[in-house]
Amino acid sequence: METTRILFIIIISGLIGYFTNVLAIRCLFRPYEKIKFGPFIFQGLIPKRKDEIAEQIGIIVAKEFVQEDDIIGQLISQDDEIYFRSFVSDKIKSIVLEKTSFLPESIQFQLVKRLNEKVEKESPKAFNDFKELAENQIREKIDLQVIIEEKIKELDLKEIEVLVLQVASNELKAIEILGLIMGLAIGIIQALVSLYLL
Repeated sequence: METTRILFIIIISGLIGYFTNVLAIRCLFRPYEKIKFGPFIFQGLIPKRKDEIAEQIGIIVAKEFVQEDDIIGQLISQDDEIYFRSFVSDKIKSIVLEKTSFLPESIQFQLVKRLNEKVEKESPKAFNDFKELAENQIREKIDLQVIIEEKIKELDLKEIEVLVLQVASNELKAIEILGLIMGLAIGIIQALVSLYLL
C-alpha cells in the first residue's frame, strides 16, 4: 500500500511537471486575443508583445545583420558600369540616328563615333555620380528597420506559431520532457520525505 502511494506521488508529480511545461509553451502564443477574467486579463506572451518583438527584431536585424550599405552594394556595383555605358551609348546612337536621319550615313556614323568616344571618356565619372545619387536616394527612402518591423507585424499569429513550433520543435519537446523529469525528481523527494519524516 505504501509503495502504491509513493508511485502515485511520483507519477502525479511527473505529470504535473510535464503538463506545466506543455501549458507554458502553449501560453507563449495562446490565447491570441485578450480574455478578461474578472480583474485579470489573459493573452499569450507573443501576441501581447508582438509589436514590441517586431520593433526589437527590426532594430537587431537592421543594425547587426543586414545594413543598408550591404544592400546598396548588392544593388549597384562597379560591374554595372559596363551595362550603364552600353545603355548610354545605345541611347545616344538611337537619338543621333533619329534626329539626323536627313544626313548621309557617313556623317551619322562619325557623329555616333565621336559621341561614343566622349561617353567612353566620361562614363566612369558619370557612373560614379549616378551611383552616389542612387545610393543617397535609397538611404533616404528605405528604412530597413521599419520594413522588417512592418512585415513582422503583418504576420498572422497562427503563422508565427506554426513557424516557431516547426523550427524549435526538438527544443520545445526537450523542455516538455525536462518538465516530466523534474516533476518525477520532485515526486521522488516528496515520497521519500513523506515516507521517512512523516
